[in-house]
Amino acid sequence: MKFNRNNIELMSPVGSWESLMTAINAKADAVYFGAGNLNMRARSSANFNIDDIQKIASLCSENNVKSYLTLNTVVYDDESEKIKEIIYSAKKAGVTALIASDMSVINYCREIGIQVHASTQLNVSNIDAVKFFAGFCDVIVLARELNIN
Repeated sequence: MKFNRNNIELMSPVGSWESLMTAINAKADAVYFGAGNLNMRARSSANFNIDDIQKIASLCSENNVKSYLTLNTVVYDDESEKIKEIIYSAKKAGVTALIASDMSVINYCREIGIQVHASTQLNVSNIDAVKFFAGFCDVIVLARELNIN
């Protein structure tokens, strides 16, 4: 496959309102963010909360920027209802897709009809894994260790 600007998406991580606006102003194609503590970015940024999802999705939509919400941690039984609340909020807000690594998150996204992307946390590094997750996810994010060759 030959790469050109039409098939490459410039995506920026955002964890604060300042970084979100910087990504939008810099003409990023997409941003990814966490809301609350059920994402791998929870400790590395100011982070957003569930009440911010609507505003983030609206700002992104107004600026033709895709919005990806990360829910890419291991989910325990006592977090199940919170996960569903966050996913439902994302769908209602018009978030482009969720980035997930736990099968319960992937399954619930499919149940309510929101696009789901397999997180790099899944370490998809071979064609058999791609084929497997293609049955559950709309997009597969490959392991970081892979190269373009």
